[in-house]
Amino acid sequence: MDLIYADADREDLGVLKDYKWDLAYGKDENNFTCEVALQNNKCKEGFYLYMDGTEYGGIVDTVTVDTGSDTLTYSGRTWHGILESKIIQPDAGMDYLTLSGEAHAVLRTLINRVGLSNLFRVATGNSGIQITYKMDRYVKAYTGIRKMLRASGSKLKLSYDGAYVELAVVSATDYSADEQFDTDQISFKVSKDYHPINHMICLGTGELKDRMVVHLYTDAKGNISGTQTLTDLQEICEIYDYANAESKEDLIKGGTEKLQEAWGKSTIDYDFEANAEAYDIGDIIGAVERNTGIVVKASITKKIVTVSNGTVSIDYDSEAMTGTVDTSEC
Repeated sequence: MDLIYADADREDLGVLKDYKWDLAYGKDENNFTCEVALQNNKCKEGFYLYMDGTEYGGIVDTVTVDTGSDTLTYSGRTWHGILESKIIQPDAGMDYLTLSGEAHAVLRTLINRVGLSNLFRVATGNSGIQITYKMDRYVKAYTGIRKMLRASGSKLKLSYDGAYVELAVVSATDYSADEQFDTDQISFKVSKDYHPINHMICLGTGELKDRMVVHLYTDAKGNISGTQTLTDLQEICEIYDYANAESKEDLIKGGTEKLQEAWGKSTIDYDFEANAEAYDIGDIIGAVERNTGIVVKASITKKIVTVSNGTVSIDYDSEAMTGTVDTSEC
């Protein structure tokens, strides 16, 4: 694949040669660096680097010169990072932004709200996915969109065509169902936290005896509910202090997210030699190690891409997932 450089008006100028391009996007970073020889300088601040038809690309924010090594480094935000640099805000006089409708229509509304419709274009047609979601207050746009789509079992797909970054919403893929990796298929490193936090005491608005309190629990499989099943030495308890939570619904939502984060300490780290680009942020994978019996089901949360003169290698970060969420009895 060619690494194309374009000017601030997104007009293609040429193909970059002899480079090393590192990108990371997902739960954090959402940026890139591209190193070239000093005499190979092609870009300025505000230029774009991209690979046509992929999600690999972004805007040059910084140019760094190292005369000691005669190298030049372009760094900036990936397409994901450009989204992340915007904030989704509630309307004036409203506590929250509530969204509902077909996913592409909702996404189009959000892109317009953060002022990025000149660069990002939402796919036409019906995604077949319905959204009903209350956005966190003053949340970074890429983070908010990922959380919103995860709640509906979907994911965000990006690709750049030389004019616009096209955004599409599709269902997340659960590869753990029929492609669960084991040591006979691939080498990996799996870490299983057997005792994550499983009891969250959520504290909302109010003082002393009048304070809003909700107890959330996970069972041994990570299912979240208002019923405790792990007790005695198995109980790992934590406080979630959300003094600004004016409603029980908000308190439960925040506490649920904290429990899900705690379960995310179990991870799968692996390298692929083939089919490395099949997995997207939000897809689900699974791994089993036969000797220990360790089984982990995890969501891909970060993609780390290295491109050297057209050769692509990819690593992934993941976080273990909780099971079902049923807080109706809380």
